[in-house]
Amino acid sequence: MPSLRLRHHNDCPRCPVIWAEDIPGEEYYQILSLRFNVTLAKKLSARHDLTRVEPSALSRWLEHARILESHVWHLPASAGHGIMVTLPADCGMPLIDGNHRAARALRLGEDFFAAVLSEDETHELLRMSMNPAIADQYWKRLLASKPHADDR
Repeated sequence: MPSLRLRHHNDCPRCPVIWAEDIPGEEYYQILSLRFNVTLAKKLSARHDLTRVEPSALSRWLEHARILESHVWHLPASAGHGIMVTLPADCGMPLIDGNHRAARALRLGEDFFAAVLSEDETHELLRMSMNPAIADQYWKRLLASKPHADDR
């Protein structure tokens, strides 16, 4: 019996796998030791107003993000907004969902919007996304840290 060979849309490793759209699974975004469940973040941010992200801040963030150029250009123009989290002690507001959409908007000179989770929501998301005790430990370390000039 022949096996079904799954492949990604557009042969892009960042695009969904054809015929696998209904396979349940969680999507995570990891920055350093912090792990965020994107599926939960979407639920938490569902009723938030969208905020325009300043292009200069977006550009600084994307300098450190892993962007696959080929993926940027075959995203649909209506792919939607991103999600940002708010770290404590002015440690920054990373974009945990929508990096490729943001890169596309920036390259085209278009506005990019994101739902921004508050510090409390971010801490709650972190505790739901990883071991709560470990999440609390990292959160306390962030609270005690000093912001870096590039975090603002």
